[in-house]
Amino acid sequence: MTEIFLSTMAMAVASFTLILMPMQTPSPSKKPLMLILLCLGLLSTGPIIFAFLPWLTQLYISVLPLLFFLLLPSLWFYHEALIAEHQWQWTPAMWKHLFPLLFAGALGGALFLLPKPSFNAMFFSEQSHDDTYIHLLSGAFFATVIFWCVLSWCYVVMMLKRTVKYRNKLKNVFSNDQGKSLSWFSGVSLLIAFSWVYALAVLLLDNRLQFIGVSENGALVVLVTIVWVMCANGLQQRPGFEDNPPPTDVESQQQPTKAYERSALTNHNLSVISEKLTRAINDDKAHLDPELTLAKLSAIAKEPSQYISQTLSQHLGTTFFDFINDARIESANHMLTNTNQSVLDIAMATGFNSRSSFYKAFKKFNDLTPSQYRKAQKV
Repeated sequence: MTEIFLSTMAMAVASFTLILMPMQTPSPSKKPLMLILLCLGLLSTGPIIFAFLPWLTQLYISVLPLLFFLLLPSLWFYHEALIAEHQWQWTPAMWKHLFPLLFAGALGGALFLLPKPSFNAMFFSEQSHDDTYIHLLSGAFFATVIFWCVLSWCYVVMMLKRTVKYRNKLKNVFSNDQGKSLSWFSGVSLLIAFSWVYALAVLLLDNRLQFIGVSENGALVVLVTIVWVMCANGLQQRPGFEDNPPPTDVESQQQPTKAYERSALTNHNLSVISEKLTRAINDDKAHLDPELTLAKLSAIAKEPSQYISQTLSQHLGTTFFDFINDARIESANHMLTNTNQSVLDIAMATGFNSRSSFYKAFKKFNDLTPSQYRKAQKV
């Protein structure tokens, strides 16, 4: 009964999310997400089919290779859509991610066309059999599982590397990365790769390690967790650069003003822009806006965003994110020293939109927590 409950929960959550998704604001990122949830929902039907619809067992197992190899590119496309600098769309180059589906489809077709006795002998009989064709299919099925596990980790590693580059780009555009850093996606990607290694261990060991939690029920718990995390976050997640694309390279842009050289800003230009940024902080208190972006700072300083980005990087040796958060921490230091306001009130007053982001930034810049800093100033 536990297996049926877990399977039903995963299906219900995935189905409910798929129903809600068309009601939300349209976004290209939703299409690969819907494909992910469809794959996960179908994968989770196994226990229900085995228990109540046994006549669908052969079809279900035959479709498994296709679902496995469709899930990986779906994750890749969804991740790509979330980190895209411009609106994501399908390109011919993406077809390469679907090539394994040809082999998976051929294997699934061969399994589905097996006579019922041969299929049962292959998957549900512990007795050895002499049919060479069944031996070949069994080997192909096992090799497919192993290949999928290896391919999963390859995809996960590539997505993690791509996420690191994406987060670095975020720091050039946003003063906070809350809701954009995709930590949840990195976690669920690792969990997916782990789940199939876990499932493979269950398949090979046949619940012999159940006493330490390696069992079919354990695999279903992992699957339900993946579905839940993917649905809960996917409904809210929007592409990071949806409304604020990163600045294009200065060197590739035709200058909108005649004040600077086309190829790069001179040292004098950089100094002038640097002074404007300082005034934006000291006079306009731009850093106190919790939703401050590079585009907003550009409007305040009256300089193109690509020039500001170049000045921060080339002249000041920092990123937009660190430049603004440094100013926020300076304001917080002053308030901690000269007022009795609570740490949370100071965090909100200085432009941070959460206590956790304030503590993280404060510890980074001061190597102390806010409370420790306040206590040290009073000594």
